[in-house]
Amino acid sequence: MQDKSFYEEFSDGVKFFFNQYFKIDLSENLFTFLEIVAWIAILFVLDFVLRAVILPLLKKLKNFTENDWLKFLYKNKVFVSAIHLIPISFALSMNVILFKNEGNIFHVVQRITQLISLIVFTQLIFRVINTIIDVYNEENSYTTVGVRTFGQMLKFIITFFAIISGIMILFTVDKNTIITVLGALTAAVLLIFRDAIFGFVSGLQISYSKIVKVGDWITVSKGDIEGTVKEININLVKIEKFDKSIATVPTVDLVSSQVTNHMAMLATGTRQIKRSVSFNVNSFQFCNEEMLNRFENITLIHHYIQQKRHEISIYNQNIENSDLDINGKNLTNIGVFRIYVEHYLKSLKTVSQNDPIIVKQLPVSPLGMPLEIGCFTTSASNLEFERIQSDIFDHLLTACRKFDLEIMQSISLSDIKKL
Repeated sequence: MQDKSFYEEFSDGVKFFFNQYFKIDLSENLFTFLEIVAWIAILFVLDFVLRAVILPLLKKLKNFTENDWLKFLYKNKVFVSAIHLIPISFALSMNVILFKNEGNIFHVVQRITQLISLIVFTQLIFRVINTIIDVYNEENSYTTVGVRTFGQMLKFIITFFAIISGIMILFTVDKNTIITVLGALTAAVLLIFRDAIFGFVSGLQISYSKIVKVGDWITVSKGDIEGTVKEININLVKIEKFDKSIATVPTVDLVSSQVTNHMAMLATGTRQIKRSVSFNVNSFQFCNEEMLNRFENITLIHHYIQQKRHEISIYNQNIENSDLDINGKNLTNIGVFRIYVEHYLKSLKTVSQNDPIIVKQLPVSPLGMPLEIGCFTTSASNLEFERIQSDIFDHLLTACRKFDLEIMQSISLSDIKKL
């Protein structure tokens, strides 16, 4: 007679105990059910005890060392998933002993245990990937974009093979059969993962070319989107616009369309003003003595007017009919105003004197002649920049009247009343 194992003797003892003292006859099916429930409870208790002992120690170690890797491993629950694998591995090895005489029951329990181990192991890999991404996010460099997209692509691949492995476990499908089917469905698989592949390649290009990173202020020409990059994923880029709304664009668009990154400008601490004011050409005229006398009282162009009056006076001495303003040299009100604008910009502390200051005329159009002002402010922040720009044009739009110039604009009701 074959000797019984310890577990078999223990099982027979439990059946005898219930039958002798509680008058309960445990059938094979009922006993097997209770056996499975008890086994699950033991595994849960083992998992609970391991977590109760190991996790507090790891938490103290994390707080003591203040290591980024340890901090994010703990935050993403990598240790929890690793601990889960201990009772699951124990179950895989013990199922053979516990249910060896239960043919069908053993196969079902073993497959379920293998499936759970596959899920937990996949979860562990995902959490490790999230930890790597979080560590590089702390650096917030261009490498972060590549690591993030690579990690997300890796998740796609792992998920795909985890599903295949799950099918093989549940239905006992041979791996050669799976490979044959996948070979036949290659085109379909590539079509399913097309966007992920494009996003992955785009993420690597963004990382290698150092186009953008999280936190950059950018403008995407496609869709005319401007704002701060909040997140770069394998498929989408989230951009927070200045009105606090969130715009999403495909990652591919950052490579295939024009993207303006304003961070280089912010790094210099300056920002360009490039705006024009259109004047009515009918208000342009040569400056007479009365006008020159008025302009000479303007502090910023006092010396310029004196110098030009002297030069013109000497030049016009040899010009016939110099009394006629079209003969010889003469200043114009628009020309004097242009010089005034240059001197005005050079006098402002809020305008960078190390960068070009350009005031130029643009081609005349039916809307008048634009006078373009180009300079750089000493602050690149939006709030300060808009304030400086507004102050400059508030002054110039009002000061132009002192030069008898008219700004082009649509006729209003008040203008009609003045006629």
